[in-house]
Amino acid sequence: MVKRLLASLQDTAVQHQEFRDMAIQSTIRQIRFSMNEIEQLEEAMEVYLTKFDCTLTSMAGIDTVTAVRMLAYIGDIKKFSSPAKLARYAGITPVTYASGKKDLQFANERGNRPLNSLFYSLAVRLSYATGPSHKVINSFFYDCFRKISEGKTKRQALKLVQRRLVNIIWTMLTHNEEYVNPPMYDLPKKTDTNV
Repeated sequence: MVKRLLASLQDTAVQHQEFRDMAIQSTIRQIRFSMNEIEQLEEAMEVYLTKFDCTLTSMAGIDTVTAVRMLAYIGDIKKFSSPAKLARYAGITPVTYASGKKDLQFANERGNRPLNSLFYSLAVRLSYATGPSHKVINSFFYDCFRKISEGKTKRQALKLVQRRLVNIIWTMLTHNEEYVNPPMYDLPKKTDTNV
């Protein structure tokens, strides 16, 4: 009975294999077309960035798409006279509720949420070691995150890294300055001491 079942499965696979092959070939063509479209869009975005004389891509961790999204969400940087105003617009600054002698601070749920999300993902990207070799992309933010997180939660530490990113990006956009990346390095591999 098992032999008959296996034989029937093999016959089915052979009978319908041409349709499976057609479906796979069609999917591969769609993926290639989509990859070509993405490549063309990224080239158009790079041209777009040169028209604005943008220096955001000089920071490791900010690619063309991230820079374009950031410019689209921020708009004209001149409407923000200080980094604090940009941070408030992005919803990165805490909200203070004061009543009598008590002041409570809460995370800001207002502001431009897509811009906040962009700063958050950039803070995570720059604060952690990535890849199998545990490469540190930006040692300044990595060390900053480690120092801050000693006395705070990871969420609070990431919020402070976001705030520093806002300061740097505001300066880059306002004064048209390029970012000088600190050297990348690999973290030493942890050795097993329980042997």
